[in-house]
Amino acid sequence: MKNVHGILFDMDGTILDSEGLWDKAQIKFLKENGITATSNDFSDFKGLSYKHFYPLFIKKFNIQGPIDDIRLKLRTYLYKIMETELKYIKGFEGFYKTYIRGTELKVGLITNTTRLSYQKIQTCLNINDYFDFVITVNEAKEPKPSPMPYLQAMKSLSLHPNETIIIEDSKTGLISAVNSKAKVIGITTSLTDEEIKKIDKNILIANSYDDISSYFKKY
Repeated sequence: MKNVHGILFDMDGTILDSEGLWDKAQIKFLKENGITATSNDFSDFKGLSYKHFYPLFIKKFNIQGPIDDIRLKLRTYLYKIMETELKYIKGFEGFYKTYIRGTELKVGLITNTTRLSYQKIQTCLNINDYFDFVITVNEAKEPKPSPMPYLQAMKSLSLHPNETIIIEDSKTGLISAVNSKAKVIGITTSLTDEEIKKIDKNILIANSYDDISSYFKKY
């Protein structure tokens, strides 16, 4: 893409095929508490930071007990699942190697995940091969849907919004990206084309990393 000097990626659902793993952890936890749920019950939680997620999760399913105990149990379930099932979104690695590696593009990973969870991911995958610059929810001044994490990243990397592309998948992340004033690509791993367009009609829709590659070839 012309006049693009930086690419900022969301993590879960954008480069990592991990949203389903988090769903599994929630389903396991709820089952142990006598509650039957499916992934459809968690759609409103996609992309939320832990600060926003846990109050909503506890309220929706009427969970009893200290929030820290609930967090610890869910995190323990998730980490166990990640050890064997965590993988990259199909096409991400090829896209990175073709369009980013060996270029002067500045690259960052901006996630609502905690630093602790990111450190676990580092033990499961070779994510360090792709990202040196990472902002987790612990470093962000405000979590997504605030644009602050992306604005922080652009400032740290000396990027202007007009020369930055953000790739996101969730409503929370897309709202954050759009309000940062960068160019935004929405990949349809969490939302439909129509749902993404409702957030902002200027978002470029990608059904896969092949589509994202096509944008880079076209522009």
